[in-house]
Amino acid sequence: MEKTKLLIVDDHHENILFLSHLISGEDIQVLSAKSAEEALSLLMNHDFALALMDVQMPGMSGFELARLVRALKKTRHLPMILMTSRQQDRSVLFEGYDTGAVDFLFKPLDPHAVRSKVRTFVLLDQQRRLLNKQVQEMEFLKKKAEEANVAKSHFLANISHEIRTPLGAVLGFADILSQDKLSDSERNEFLAVIRRNGELLLRLIDDILDLTKIEAQRLEFEKKEFSLKDLLKDVEASLGFRATEKGISLKIQSCDRNLTFVSDPLRIKQILFNVIGNAIKFTTKGQVDVQVRVEDAILERESCEARRVTFTVRDTGAGLTVDEVQKLFKPFAQADVSTARRFGGTGLGLVISQQLAQKLGGDLKLISSEVQVGSVFEITLVLDTVEGAPQVRTPVVSHSDIASHSLEDKVILIVDDVSDNRLLIDRYLRPHKVRLLQAGSGVEALETVCESHVDLILMDIQMPLMDGYEAVQRIRKLGYEGPIVALTAHAMREETMRCIKAGFDAVLTKPTRRQELVAVIQSWLSEEPLGHQSRQPELLQ
Repeated sequence: MEKTKLLIVDDHHENILFLSHLISGEDIQVLSAKSAEEALSLLMNHDFALALMDVQMPGMSGFELARLVRALKKTRHLPMILMTSRQQDRSVLFEGYDTGAVDFLFKPLDPHAVRSKVRTFVLLDQQRRLLNKQVQEMEFLKKKAEEANVAKSHFLANISHEIRTPLGAVLGFADILSQDKLSDSERNEFLAVIRRNGELLLRLIDDILDLTKIEAQRLEFEKKEFSLKDLLKDVEASLGFRATEKGISLKIQSCDRNLTFVSDPLRIKQILFNVIGNAIKFTTKGQVDVQVRVEDAILERESCEARRVTFTVRDTGAGLTVDEVQKLFKPFAQADVSTARRFGGTGLGLVISQQLAQKLGGDLKLISSEVQVGSVFEITLVLDTVEGAPQVRTPVVSHSDIASHSLEDKVILIVDDVSDNRLLIDRYLRPHKVRLLQAGSGVEALETVCESHVDLILMDIQMPLMDGYEAVQRIRKLGYEGPIVALTAHAMREETMRCIKAGFDAVLTKPTRRQELVAVIQSWLSEEPLGHQSRQPELLQ
């Protein structure tokens, strides 16, 4: 803490030296003045905790100085102790207190009295300064909390819009499909609209979940071997259509070498989709250019070698103001509310992408931006090279594999308390001619397993009365050794691990896609499981 400043005002140098010796300390700085004029100059330039002022001085007396100190805005609350030898003159005391003095010291000065009184005011000043600091911190935190509340209010309003817009399309076109007579081309077009908006809703939910995982430091990454060139082709194919729709061009200039890395390709795609997609969204004319540079230098890591890969994304879009730049990577703070209305989006994409890039050993930065000229973003990632990199190879099940292994007459039990979910699974599996048994609860599932032969069980986790965790444990205790696949809406890795620990063989995250569901069932029910050397628990998200 800053030293406490004390002021001594006395026209006798010996008195100043004596007092300074008495009240000096490690936490105290003593300044002195030999006249009222000199004292006023010090008072204007310093913040004092206490002033010790002699009453009898040539020129302006201590009483006059005290009145002036009380009249000045800067010093009106300064505690003043007056020093006088006229101890018996009560009029001096009355006048002193009338001027605003808080106490008196009588000459000859008693060292113990001086130290005691001064120490009291020093402690009071230290407490006052500490309290003022805490008040300032509280005001700062209050301001930040208010700003966060405003940002979250805008975010929630924007989220409502982002949910209701695609939901309106899904419900509206579903209504049209159920009531109107349509041509095959119209029906296919409307189904594509429903599917596209459903995917949009799913991405929105995934963004919010990713942000939650990031803030809880629970984000997990996979290690897979992938081709950088193929990954960039996928990104260009997906986003190129969006750019063409807007009448702008998208160019991704990659290195000629077909390099293979080991990292999380889905997370890398997520970063690129967010950053390049953002550039396309805010560009109404011109183009979006992406340059990819792989550094030749090899980076040594704990268990393998790696290279730094840089993606530079340059657009000719709206650009950012100084205020917008400051909010760019803050959660819930899209650059401007009007921006959200005009271009859509939640404002989470860049926040999530920056966190993902940092988790992958790199970063996401705004290099430059100018309003109505465009912006330049730079993504850097540190990716493991194939040689010696630890990786998890995900079994791949092709369409031909699925088609060549029939599921006909296999008995599958679907356990879910929501009838719509059971109906969906039924429709997914009907072309494969399986025998489907249904249970609306964990209790019904137990009864079915006891009464019927079952080849595989698909089980929801969150059910009333008996959840999936308890149900799978009870089914295992009954002696059932067949595969049990969890169907869960909880996309957290902790939930996945809990499922495996409870006794499930595989975990699928809702919404479950037909191809993925059939592939998993086929891999467990074929004579030689597809893509598996042994029937180990399978984590699919």
